[in-house]
Amino acid sequence: METKTHKPSTRNQLAKLYGVSPETFKKWLVKIPDLSLDTGYRVLTPKQVGIIIKHLGEPSD
Repeated sequence: METKTHKPSTRNQLAKLYGVSPETFKKWLVKIPDLSLDTGYRVLTPKQVGIIIKHLGEPSD
C-alpha cells in the first residue's frame, strides 16, 4: 500500500484548490473530527493536509 506525502499548504491555497472561498473552507475544516488546528499557525503540516484530503477527497484540477 502506497502512502502519498503531501506538501505543507496554507488554508487559502487549499480553499482555492477546492474551488471555495476561505470562509467556506474554514467551515468545512471545523467538521473534520481528526483534525487539530492551531489558530496561530498559518501553514498546515503535511499530516494535516493529508487528513483534510482523506476527509474531503482529492481536489479536482
